[in-house]
Amino acid sequence: MEPRNKRRRGAAFTLVELLVVIAIIGLLVALLLPAVNAAREAARRTQCSNQLRQMGLACLNLESALGIYPGGGIEPWPDIVRYASGGNPFGPKKQGLSWAFQILPYLEEGAVHGLDSTAKIVATPINLYFCPTRRSPAVNPGNNHWLMDYAALSAAPTRTQTDPITLFDTILKDDFGGKRAYAFWGTIVYSNDFNPQPKENLGTKYTGFHGVIVRSSYFVNRTGAVTDLNYDPISTTAKVKDGGSKTAMLCEKFKRTDMLGLAGVAWDDRGWSDGWDIDTIASSISSPSPDSATTLGGSRDAITAGSAHASGFNVVYADNSVHFLNYDISVELFNQIANRADGETYDPPF
Repeated sequence: MEPRNKRRRGAAFTLVELLVVIAIIGLLVALLLPAVNAAREAARRTQCSNQLRQMGLACLNLESALGIYPGGGIEPWPDIVRYASGGNPFGPKKQGLSWAFQILPYLEEGAVHGLDSTAKIVATPINLYFCPTRRSPAVNPGNNHWLMDYAALSAAPTRTQTDPITLFDTILKDDFGGKRAYAFWGTIVYSNDFNPQPKENLGTKYTGFHGVIVRSSYFVNRTGAVTDLNYDPISTTAKVKDGGSKTAMLCEKFKRTDMLGLAGVAWDDRGWSDGWDIDTIASSISSPSPDSATTLGGSRDAITAGSAHASGFNVVYADNSVHFLNYDISVELFNQIANRADGETYDPPF
């Protein structure tokens, strides 16, 4: 019989063997980790897609109930007291708060929709309005407003809409300074969005709103005076002439990674209930970008579609289909997709 201590020495690991095992385990972890992360991101992207689908369905249910789509609100920082009567918020035609506020009853958030002050509304998070890849529900530390990761698409005129004031090439070459109004504010010159001007005052500078969700025309100023701005009427199904399956309605919104969570970021400060403003509206005339693109600059930081996903961003169409578009989509094609009635044909980018 062998000595007992000899048997023990034969069964033990040597230091070299132990190091080899550790190295193999480390290699396996290194190989598996990207796959695990990819699977997690795929799940988050699917969740994001489902959230947009729920928002799109809420828009369609509102349209089914009222005969019109939600409006985009009227101005930055609207006060619900001016856009409600007897504690009941106005409908899309007269509502100054965002499309995201207007669809709340169709997202089982009727209690939030019925809050009687703007202070209470902005202090209420809507978890559905945050992309899980980007962040958990977040509040702006400067004003305690709960934020928003999605936007309605505001489209510019396309080549077939031949008003010489709004020639597409002119818009396409714009530096996103004052003329961003082509695709966003609805006028050729940057208008005072805190005091929107009636269409008649703008004359040929008025370019209109060409997306499914358009800017409201009912404006109540700070003194309580009411003005009908005579903008484009709130969209109906009949006005989406290109068809719901050809027209993008809502999208994910670009947020610079290096500015997330900062108090002074103007395009991520007022939150999900903001009116026609950069917190809740994106432009189809700006090239979509990932959050990691921190050098867009100027207005593009504020009005661009995009996401925290690596290869593209989710978009919900007016038929409630959700598609994942690549960042390299051309601006002209993206604008055609967002324009509800340009009559232009294109190959689906998905």
